[in-house]
Amino acid sequence: MELVKLGKTITDKATNLKGQLTHVQITGSDAIFYLFQPKGLNPETGHPVNTHWITEDRIKGGTKVKCDLPMEMMGSTVTDTASGLKGIVTSLELHINGCIHAIVQPSGTTKKTGNMIESINFDIRRLKGTKVPKFKDEAAKDKNQKEHPSPAAHSRMTPVSQAEHSMPGFRS
Repeated sequence: MELVKLGKTITDKATNLKGQLTHVQITGSDAIFYLFQPKGLNPETGHPVNTHWITEDRIKGGTKVKCDLPMEMMGSTVTDTASGLKGIVTSLELHINGCIHAIVQPSGTTKKTGNMIESINFDIRRLKGTKVPKFKDEAAKDKNQKEHPSPAAHSRMTPVSQAEHSMPGFRS
């Protein structure tokens, strides 16, 4: 699969802002979203300005690179080895440092509200399942973690939930 290289300066055609792509998320239907970090700081907080999920048609500049992602994980059942949470992989996310995460959707609803259980973002190295890539041994896994450390989390907002928040009349 070819994707726009992360970490290089690009321009968002819609806003004409310059910044970097820091993550890419691929859904089960092969929709591709890039997390765009505009350059600049919020003058009120001193923190970086908000990130936004954008699609490739908005990207000006940047080059495409070949990425080998475990697409076979899409739709497969996985279990988080740390918590025991079990669910279906609905998206894969590549981080700027090369770490790969899976968005896992548990089945069912919460007892108190009846709402569906929220999906969770996991580093694939902590998941088990028949389609999860395996390392030949612990040394290979350790080497991979040193070369591609799991990054700090970004907003829990996904491309889909961001679209919901921008819908007229939507209230959270």
